[in-house]
Amino acid sequence: MMLKTKPGLFKLLEAIILIMVSTLIVTNLLYIKDACSTKQCIFTNLLTIMLLVWATAFWIVVVRHSDKK
Repeated sequence: MMLKTKPGLFKLLEAIILIMVSTLIVTNLLYIKDACSTKQCIFTNLLTIMLLVWATAFWIVVVRHSDKK
């Protein structure tokens, strides 16, 4: 009985995570634009953005495929 409410919970969690990741990506892009003056700073922020995108995509794929049997 509890399993029927989980897809709705995962949808809400997915939306929250996407909003948070989007906020972090925008923050990193603004930081690159305004505060980064070295190549190391830019490189670190770009890698952070790539890691956020990869982790979010991986999580979404796992959640979507975990429902299929």
